[in-house]
Formats: sequence, structure tokens, C-alpha cells
Amino acid sequence: MTTIMTLLAAVAAAPSCAAPVGQPVAITSTVLPLEAMGGTYRPGNGWPPPGEARIGLVCYEWGLLLRSDDPRFADFDLSPGAIHSGSSGCWFQWENRWGRRGVEAIISPHIGESGYRAGYTPEQPANPPVIAGYRFIMADKAFSPDYAWVGLWNAEDGSARSQVVAFNDQRRKVLTTLPFRLGGLSALPSPDTPALGITIIGEGKDRGPVPYFQLLWMSGIREDAGKVGDRP
Repeated sequence: MTTIMTLLAAVAAAPSCAAPVGQPVAITSTVLPLEAMGGTYRPGNGWPPPGEARIGLVCYEWGLLLRSDDPRFADFDLSPGAIHSGSSGCWFQWENRWGRRGVEAIISPHIGESGYRAGYTPEQPANPPVIAGYRFIMADKAFSPDYAWVGLWNAEDGSARSQVVAFNDQRRKVLTTLPFRLGGLSALPSPDTPALGITIIGEGKDRGPVPYFQLLWMSGIREDAGKVGDRP
């Protein structure tokens, strides 16, 4: 069975959540600092101190570490706004509390409604690239003139390492490498800039804190074809 068939079969076979929509869930959050993501601040270009938060080729918009002792809050595979657990079948929702540098905390976490309409299965690429040492997880549309998709890959050896990659059938580009295992992503183009917001939830399989964060990639600016990394 191919990676894509496995992903779609897992979505179709996901268990139903036994809890009613609206039931409160005890989830706490703390800010995930840029340094923990392996990023740095770049001063200048009009950014207020300490500068633009960068991780590889993307901007770090905001990030949280989520913690919960609820056994249903684990094993994440989808994140179209609400967050889905593949093992419990539950969707989790909350409100975001915004601060000066993005989302600072979550408010009123609870069992939510599905992030998709009934019967919908998110489209996935038919031929994601094979990346040595990594396993493809999932992808979303990139809304880019150069790349059709942006996706997640986790380290095959089980270590806390992952890549966010833009790709199409001919080429790929690693946007960033992160010190976490990742579970799901959703991408949404900015209405007024050539940028793509990429919201990512961690894998959540080890019962530890789960990263939940947003990256910003300038996806709408066409690249020089001679500078794009070709796919193997």
C-alpha cells in the first residue's frame, strides 16, 4: 500500500469520538520560544527589536507547547483549524489569545466539531518526493507559482527531527528542519501579501508537550528556475 493510500485509509478508519461536542478538555499552553525551534532573530528591514524571527527559509509567526493529561489528546494527524486525534477520533478546538508577537495562549479548549464537512477527505499528492532518512506525513496546497504542495516529513529513525518541504513533480525545497516530530498541517494564503501561513501540530505520540505553531513562507514570489533544487 502506498503512503498516500495508507494516509487516506487511516482517515477513513478513524474511530468516532465518544465525547459530546463542547465538553471541556484540560489543556494548558506555554509560549514556544524561537530558540527552541532552532531559529534566530534577524535585525533590520523595519522589524522592531529583536528583529524578524526566522527558521530556515520561513518566518516564525508564533508557537505554543500544549500539555494535557487527557488520554484522548494524542496522536494528531489533521489540523484544519480544529486538531484531530487519530487514536481517539476526537477533534479539539479552542480560542487563541493574541499578544504583541502572535498567539500567546489558548482559551477554553473543548471537544470540537469536525474540521471538515461530512464525507470530505483532504486531497494529498499522488507522488510526494522520497527524502532519504525521512518519512512523508501529509501535505497541503502551497498556492505558489513554483510549487504545488507544502508537506511534512518525520525522521525515519524515530528521533525528534522533521522537515517542512515545498514540492511539485519536478523539484523540491526544504523550507526548514525542526527539532520535533510533526503530525499535521494546514496552509492558507495571505489575502494581502504573497505569503502562505502554515499552521502545524506536533505528532503527540509520546505524552509529552505538543508543539503547535505557525510559519510564514513567501510562497507567491516566483523563483529563478536556475536556483531551484531539482527532485531526484
